[in-house]
Amino acid sequence: MNKLLCLLLSLSIFFSFTTTTYATEYTVHDFIEYLEDGSYFTVTVTTNHTSGSAAPFSATRTGSKTTTYHSSSGSKLWSVTVTGTFTYGTGSRAACIKSAVTANTYSTSWKITNSSASKSGNSASASATGTQYLNSAIINSITKTVTLTCSVNGTLS
Repeated sequence: MNKLLCLLLSLSIFFSFTTTTYATEYTVHDFIEYLEDGSYFTVTVTTNHTSGSAAPFSATRTGSKTTTYHSSSGSKLWSVTVTGTFTYGTGSRAACIKSAVTANTYSTSWKITNSSASKSGNSASASATGTQYLNSAIINSITKTVTLTCSVNGTLS
């Protein structure tokens, strides 16, 4: 009887520390930033998180933040996205463990001429330069940086 009780207790402790995983995705449009010429940037945050870990009281969250440049008439021209992976819930801080950049164009007159990603502390950042061409000549160039931050409780912003 004691062996059975010991076995049941051991199994219950083992299963209480196993990884519980679930995935959720939601999208929030944070804001619109208008420029003097009527063009604007929209910002979207998407969170995909996996909660639970082999280590108690910690979790990993992955998300992305995209800023998209639009013409004054509303046409999408180009975008830059930072994707960050964070650990949180391990005490009093969150930490960025991975950062990546993706940049896209939606107009034949725009090209991405530079892009980079970085991470620091609880933030992941990406920067890209969108350059507009007319007959092979540069007529406009805009650099945009987007930063994704993770709070201690795993909220991405």
